[in-house]
Amino acid sequence: MFLDSNIFIHYFISNSREGPLCASLMRRISTGEQHASTSPLVLDEVIFVLKRERGLEFAKKALNSILINQNIEVLPIDNAVLMRLPEYLDLLEPRDAMHAATMRVYSISTICSFDRAFDKVKGIRKQVPR
Repeated sequence: MFLDSNIFIHYFISNSREGPLCASLMRRISTGEQHASTSPLVLDEVIFVLKRERGLEFAKKALNSILINQNIEVLPIDNAVLMRLPEYLDLLEPRDAMHAATMRVYSISTICSFDRAFDKVKGIRKQVPR
């Protein structure tokens, strides 16, 4: 499962109904019940929002908690990913297209996200936290 930035953001700062759902997912990941992957681009999005909303120190602590979680793999964005990027640019905004290309290269078919844009991508199954 690939984790989109909105999952982390809701987990760290949301007071909406999505927050507890993301917290439950993150508990399953932390205990090893669920393995997850993400990318440096996702982390960039998360840091940007958390820094703006809660400050630099909060963003740094949140990033560290992601990086030390042994059940979250941060996949590299390399040339193989970049070569797949054009396949998704007609359907998705560039950041989301990069996520889809990363998933394709690493054979990940499920993205955990609240972003409806992924609903229209063939070969990607979007799942919301539960």
